[in-house]
Amino acid sequence: MLGGLAAAATVAATGGCAPQRLAAAPGPAQPRGQARRKLVRAGIIYTADASDRVLPGGWILVEGDQIAAMGGKGAPEPRADQIIDASRHMVLPGMINAHWHESFVAPDRETPDDKAMEPSAYSKGGDIEALGAFFSFVTTVQDLLPFEEALPIARWSMWTQLRSGTTTLGDIGSANSADGMAQAALDLGMRIRVSRWSGDIVIPNASSAFRRFADADRTATAWVDLMDRWNQHPSGLVRSMPSVMGSFCSSDEQLKLLREVATKYDAPFAAHLGALRNEAEANRRVFGISGIERFEKFGLVTDKLLSVHTAWASEDEYKLLLARRVNIVHSPAHYGQLGEHTVVTGQIGRYLRDGGVVASSTDGNISYIGGMPEAMRAAHLGHNEALNDIFACPPLAALRTGTRHGATALGWDDKIGSLEVGKQADLVIVDIDDFRYATSNHPLRTFLVCGSSKDVRTVLVAGRVVVEDGRCTTMDEGAMLNDLRKAVVTARARFKPPA
Repeated sequence: MLGGLAAAATVAATGGCAPQRLAAAPGPAQPRGQARRKLVRAGIIYTADASDRVLPGGWILVEGDQIAAMGGKGAPEPRADQIIDASRHMVLPGMINAHWHESFVAPDRETPDDKAMEPSAYSKGGDIEALGAFFSFVTTVQDLLPFEEALPIARWSMWTQLRSGTTTLGDIGSANSADGMAQAALDLGMRIRVSRWSGDIVIPNASSAFRRFADADRTATAWVDLMDRWNQHPSGLVRSMPSVMGSFCSSDEQLKLLREVATKYDAPFAAHLGALRNEAEANRRVFGISGIERFEKFGLVTDKLLSVHTAWASEDEYKLLLARRVNIVHSPAHYGQLGEHTVVTGQIGRYLRDGGVVASSTDGNISYIGGMPEAMRAAHLGHNEALNDIFACPPLAALRTGTRHGATALGWDDKIGSLEVGKQADLVIVDIDDFRYATSNHPLRTFLVCGSSKDVRTVLVAGRVVVEDGRCTTMDEGAMLNDLRKAVVTARARFKPPA
């Protein structure tokens, strides 16, 4: 769940204006100054394809926006207009952060010491009422940011992920507008599946009745508008999906409408589901069945479901999720920041080991919290420890959680998620030329254990170099940061603690 805005749970919104609407124009796939045929010479390539191929000393030919050819060491190299020398680097598929919340607008109350730390509503099984009230507030934020604030905030937030090797983001609901984030993706040259922060009820603790805070029909109308506007955008960089915060924030009416909209557009849909120890009991108290059972009741337990933080399923529910090929998305590097109790149940690692689709992600925060390299590290080490088994999440499986499985969860695996001929040329080039790798026979394992987002040097999206030697090629980084700082000052001025 969104961690960064938790510190702002007592903040109320006042004022604001409607976001400006954009013309849905495609961005350039291959701008001037970039060669059409690029040959990437690699020290080692990890493809993350179905066979987990590894190509030491291999090469990749990029033609336009696609991978045109690949070869191993010694294979004749084709002609190219540009050579990218990655001979001392590791080449990975573009990383896919399938569960992310843009939330940089939230007030930052951190101090250099621990004095500003407060108890988290995510701890001790989860305070369902407090979280529901917080989420009800967050649903209003996306409509309070005018476009001139939403765009610069989104650009910087998304740039921090792109710089870390994330080529594709799955927005599960943000404190920003879909228009702002979609346009930021086009400006940066990265991919995103945009959504909305949606919920309509709060379940008070110890109560058998919910309190409604939003109209389900209006939410569905907003989903339809979102899908009509951004799904299958002609740029190839932007798609959309409906989502709800989770079972304890959604009425039966909203879940029915979620199914209708997702079916109409044949799109994936997302929810935080089975994420908290107290979640099932709260649902049973009000609806008579658990949250996962409610999703099954309304036909939502399918391979289109992107189910976030799902570690608290019963054994029968676990078997149902696995049989239906539900996509589980978790954020193992983020749980310790909120005191969530997820990885230690062992259920997500078991799901991965049992052949289920498990994607790693970063979740969201009020500032940069790490990228996909850190998330994959936590998956690799955390699941192995939780299950007492080094084969629970070995290095190649950890890479799949940050690439191919994320693409599957977002319904984008026909285009991205692995390095294969015919797929989009989304590549991440990682520096492995230092002491950490000098005696390593398994550079991916070394990267997962002691590497970081900072080791990412070059990133290509659809064949376009969007990060080169750690620098953004599409926008001025200093200007983006200045624009962010100006935007958050004016945006945060409209948020104040309740009386």
